[in-house]
Order: sequence, then structure tokens, then C-alpha cells
Amino acid sequence: MPARTPLMEPLGLIAGKGSLPRVVCETARLRGIPVIAVAFSAESAKTLHGCADVKVLGVGQAGKIIQRFKDTGCHNVCLIGKVDKKTVFEKIALDIRGMKIMGRLLKKDDGSIMRDVIEELESEGLHVEKQTDWLPPLLPLRGILGKVKPSKQAQADMEYGFGLCKEMADKEIGQTVLVKDHTVLAVEAVEGTDAAIERGCALGGKGAVMAKTSRPKQDLRFDIPAVGPDTVHLLAKHGATGLAVEAERVVVVDLPEVIAICDKAGIALAAL
Repeated sequence: MPARTPLMEPLGLIAGKGSLPRVVCETARLRGIPVIAVAFSAESAKTLHGCADVKVLGVGQAGKIIQRFKDTGCHNVCLIGKVDKKTVFEKIALDIRGMKIMGRLLKKDDGSIMRDVIEELESEGLHVEKQTDWLPPLLPLRGILGKVKPSKQAQADMEYGFGLCKEMADKEIGQTVLVKDHTVLAVEAVEGTDAAIERGCALGGKGAVMAKTSRPKQDLRFDIPAVGPDTVHLLAKHGATGLAVEAERVVVVDLPEVIAICDKAGIALAAL
């Protein structure tokens, strides 16, 4: 991570949904670094109150986002949090810079969108940092993470789903797979992880397992896959028996709480 003078050079933050943007803010605060944040919704901005100077701007207002960072002396920027993929396909307000970015997109997969955003930021002299530089140890090491040991079937399904998930992630299709009895129930698509869980468990009923992986060539500057309490609550609601995440490559938000939920629900939690 580039050296900084504490309390002098702020960190720019482009914040999507979820709890990770606040984790970044709190990490920066511990390091004595102020945060200048752009949030894409009032809801996201609210989660950053008290730990960042935050302003709400639209996804398509690239020019205003860049200008905000320049005006506030930010040279280093972190992009983190969930941005609804469906936004890309909806009518959103674009400024001239936003139209330029959208016009360059040859394919609307996650990687091409984010690489174009990063290219635009870096063309203005901004440095986009690895998300992992600003997250505490939220990347679990290989092993069983809770008290629940997987059954033979659950273990086999987790390993099978994990391998398939790596293939799907490599093809930019999705980073979540639901499996039961060696049968694929759902692959995450544009609708996101929660909808994939709902769809897969509706088809397979109780006993499904979920795998979540990174892409084989994951760009650590954006879209590191994550799971958290909301994900495992949903799995528990549907009677899932296993959750496999990629060791050191998938963020587990609020790990102690996630383990507690899995233990209570009888879900085997493993980092593979």
C-alpha cells in the first residue's frame, strides 16, 4: 500500500451497499487517515456517517465523482461494496464522463465494467488500491470454521460445487453455486447471491449446500466476493447443510457471528 502522511492525505472511497465500506472507513481511521466517500444511495451514505465525509452521487456521474476526489486532495481510492448489477441494464442518469465510460463497454460483464471505471479514475491520476489493503483479517484460512462437521454427502457436494463455482467465475457468469446430491440447483447470475439461494433452495428443498469462490484471476481492486450474516441467515431459513468459501480469497464479514449462526443452524462452514 502506498505510504501516506497521517491526517494529511485522505483516502477516497466509492461505497456500494453492505457493511464493507464502513470496515474500510474504520480501518482508515485507526491508521489516522480521513476518508472522503462517494455513496450511490442515501442508504449507503447513512452507514458511513461518523466515520467519513460522505456525499451521494449517482452511478453514472463519473465526472462529479472524479472532481470530488480531486477537490478534496485524494490520490488513492478504494472501491468497495455491492453495486446492483441490474443498474447497468436500467435507465440511469449519465453525465458526459459516464456516457464516455458506458460507450466504451463492449460487453456488460462485471470485469469489463469495473476495469473501465478504474481506467477512467487512473487516467485522472488517481490510484485504485486493493480492497484487501483496507480490510482487517476477514479472509479465513483453509479448514472447518465452526463446530459442525459436514456429512459425507455435504462434503462431496461442497467440493463438487466449489469446482463448478470456479469454472463459472472464470467465465464471468457468477461466483455462487447451489448444489444438492451432486446436482446443480442454481448458478448465480445477474440477480445476485440471495436470489440464487432462493431459487436453488426452492428447487432442491432442505439439504442444499452453497459454494462461493473468487475468479481464478481476481482483480483485488474490485468485487472481492463476500458472505456475511444475511447470507447464512437465508441459508439457515431454507435448511441448507453446508457453506464452502474459498480460503483467503472470499471475505467473511462478521466471522464470529457467521460461525455462530452456522453452528446454531447445523450448517457446516468450510474454507476450501
